[in-house]
Amino acid sequence: MRLGLYIIASIILMTIVGVFVYTMNPGYYSYDEFGFPINLPVAVWMVLPMLLLLIASVVHMMFYGTKNFFKFKKWEKDIVTLDDALYWSLLNEPKAHKFNLKPFKKTASLLSVSDLKVRGEVSSDVSERLSEALTFISEIEDGHYVDLKAKKLDRILSKDNKIVQKNLSNRIEEDESFAEEVIVSHNLYSEKVFNEALEKFASTTNFLKARKHINKFNKESFFTLLNRVVKDEELECDKVILDEFIVALEPQFECVDYLQTAISTMQELSPDDNLAMWKGYQNRYSKAEIAYLYLLFDYEMIDEAGNYLEEHDESEFKRFRALYDLKKEHKKYKITDLMNVRHICDA
Repeated sequence: MRLGLYIIASIILMTIVGVFVYTMNPGYYSYDEFGFPINLPVAVWMVLPMLLLLIASVVHMMFYGTKNFFKFKKWEKDIVTLDDALYWSLLNEPKAHKFNLKPFKKTASLLSVSDLKVRGEVSSDVSERLSEALTFISEIEDGHYVDLKAKKLDRILSKDNKIVQKNLSNRIEEDESFAEEVIVSHNLYSEKVFNEALEKFASTTNFLKARKHINKFNKESFFTLLNRVVKDEELECDKVILDEFIVALEPQFECVDYLQTAISTMQELSPDDNLAMWKGYQNRYSKAEIAYLYLLFDYEMIDEAGNYLEEHDESEFKRFRALYDLKKEHKKYKITDLMNVRHICDA
């Protein structure tokens, strides 16, 4: 019952009782207390306890009503806090939240150190904010790019956030120009996103454009670009640009990398240019010697290969020495008939 209605009903009841008693006994009753006589109608004496009970009950109800009001406000505040905690946990950016009530403190506080992943359909009864978050998270997981800046989240979510990384990966796939943007602003993105952008850039650009970012390339992305030469793509590749890439990536290269590069350059450069370039590399980089020897044999320059082998210790290049002896007797054999390219560097 509402307090106002209760008071009105109580007053009406007291009035009815007072009138009824007065009609039955309109007389007065006197009560002496501490030498002060109190002379009131009998009807008033009958109504007075009811009035005191009314006052006491109103005070009681106001006290507990106020107490429940503040408790309810705490519930409302904790519900809002819970909604916020769920929101940031869904975005993989859990934040510490302060709850007022014990039930929330015991359980909901886990959200401050938890990431949430929703599986299946979600009821439409969830808050608008959570519904919006679930919608764009689902779009990102489905491979679409979502503009987080428009949602005012671009400066809030960390660059290592899985949702952010997936969203950036989606953009790299949708927008080839964005891949180059990531390469230029390497420090603004995680290493994972940068590597994806570099791989995408290498799979779509040509050597002339890639040359501008040569210091950002690694050998994996370089081979992604170089292998497209083998597929007869027009990539504006020449000896000068190739040399710049090989010099820049030399600290990362092993024997097999030089060999793979040499085989690829056979598709793009003339034998004279290719041999001249690799002759220079084998002088500078010991790991490039096998690649140079491979070219000599592949171009059927057997005498030059023999001279090169004579310049080195007999314990070196054993497989090539065996091949050289065989080639002198049976010239029809090719190096690829007798050697598995993948294992040449194991010699």
